[in-house]
Order: sequence, then C-alpha cells, then structure tokens
Amino acid sequence: MESGYAMLEKVRILIVDDMPPMRAFIRAGIKASISKDIEIDEAGNAEAAREKLKIQQYDLILCDWNMPGVKGTELLQWVREQEGLKRIPFLMVTAHNEKDVVMEAIKLGVSDYLMKPITVDVLSKKVRAALAASILGRQGKDADV
Repeated sequence: MESGYAMLEKVRILIVDDMPPMRAFIRAGIKASISKDIEIDEAGNAEAAREKLKIQQYDLILCDWNMPGVKGTELLQWVREQEGLKRIPFLMVTAHNEKDVVMEAIKLGVSDYLMKPITVDVLSKKVRAALAASILGRQGKDADV
C-alpha cells in the first residue's frame, strides 16, 4: 500500500455550513494540514448540499449541526437513506456539547463529530481518519467489481 495520502488528488470533500468564515477555516485547515490537492466544494445550507450530492460523488461530508432551515442531522438522515450516499463518512460540526444532540447524530449514523471551537490539529486528525476509511471502502468496492 502506498504510504501517506498519494490518492488525495482524487479526493473530494463537501463542507456544509451557513457561516462562510467557518467554511473558509475548514477549507484552509484541510488544505494546509492534509493536502492542497484535495478538491473541496461548499454548500451554505442543507438544500444546496443535497443538490450537490445528487450530481457529484464525495469522499467525505463535513456538516454543521445548527443551520437555519434544515438541520445537519436532517441532512445526515437523508444521506444515510440514499443508496449511493449512505456509506460516505459524515462528520458533524457542532458547538453543542449536549448529550442529546450527540446521541441523535450517533443514532442517525454520524461517523464522528467535531466540537467548536475547532483546532486545525483536531480537524486534521478527524478528517484523515474519515478519509482513510473512505479510501479503503472505495478500494474494497472497486475490488468487488
């Protein structure tokens, strides 16, 4: 197996957050700490994310929990119900350290979550772990063909 993240030029991440500064921070953190070659798309709300997910394949979704309109947990539930999307790692970003919020996300199949304020170090570790799982899953899926 290749060391490091040689496959990252083929990796695509979707960041879903209603706050442009948070999307910019996550984008910059991933590019600086993991690889500048990762392709990153952004959506300002869950509805825009759904439209992107219908036409583009992603290796990871990072989504804010508390957004106006459709919450991050509702997007998570929708993703887990879609045959072609349900295996994509989904990281929930939240400022809420409330047990019920975390438990709801776990029940819905969240891969992991990040608590605000986010540090680049924690972001990097969680994204690397999720991408490793996604890439291994993609390789396994390709081997089954």
